[in-house]
Amino acid sequence: MTSAYEPYVIEDNQIASGIFPDIVNTVFSLQDIKVRFQFHSWTRGEDLVKKGMVFATFPYIINTQRTELFEFSDPVIYFFPKFFYLKQNFPEGFSWHNLKDFKPYIIGGVFGYWYESAFREQKIEVHYVTTDTQNIYKLMYGRIDFTLIDELVGWKLIESIYPQQRRVFAVAKKPESSSTFHLMISRSYPHANKLTEQFNKGLKRIKTNGTYQRIFRRYAVPMEYATSW
Repeated sequence: MTSAYEPYVIEDNQIASGIFPDIVNTVFSLQDIKVRFQFHSWTRGEDLVKKGMVFATFPYIINTQRTELFEFSDPVIYFFPKFFYLKQNFPEGFSWHNLKDFKPYIIGGVFGYWYESAFREQKIEVHYVTTDTQNIYKLMYGRIDFTLIDELVGWKLIESIYPQQRRVFAVAKKPESSSTFHLMISRSYPHANKLTEQFNKGLKRIKTNGTYQRIFRRYAVPMEYATSW
């Protein structure tokens, strides 16, 4: 189970590609296991995994709340979420030190993302929607001041939605965090433990034989996003 999140996950008429599905497909093909991808919203996907109706969803980072309900694979890829904004609003650029610096502003968020509890704890005003695409539109229309997206994902969306206006957008240099993406795995799906073990072993194998690195090059993802092998 997944949702469109280019370049990590690309959806074309319910067909999955992108760096993460390609890694998952390649790893399980080593075990002669056929993978079928379903696209749903993040919250719907989590619910399906929780109920054991699907094996896993991706890409997900690990946090305390999730470890109470799910298991996780070994780390697959890094991601570096950053705050995007319009240059006209901050012509001198924008730097920040902690989340409290965003209290005067409106943030565009996505339901089910990793940052919900952190924003809530800091009492930051967040307007939630269901996709990052909606937040890029809201940013352009001045309805929000910032949106927090992985840097690769954010620029891909901007190039897709506003290819002639890329220069009006900017990104704060400091990442909100530096985390790794994983499969988030059901505890009640049949043979989930065995499948997880097979995935982890296969992931190590493609990292050592060069396949992992070739998938990165296929999608022009910098190797700084690669996890260790």
